[in-house]
Amino acid sequence: MIKKTINKNEYDLNELKIYRALPAKDKLHFLEQMNAFFQKAMPSRSKKAWEKLKQKGW
Repeated sequence: MIKKTINKNEYDLNELKIYRALPAKDKLHFLEQMNAFFQKAMPSRSKKAWEKLKQKGW
């Protein structure tokens, strides 16, 4: 998992390099896992708001 450093606007460069070196299939699997987690963890009200934003092209 990619972790942020102490400065909340920066990520650990070594972890980003490791992620970047992964095959596309592994990156896709990682993204699918993250999406599944967010779908379970996100309140329905937030999901509705996000869907409205997506419909507007955001």
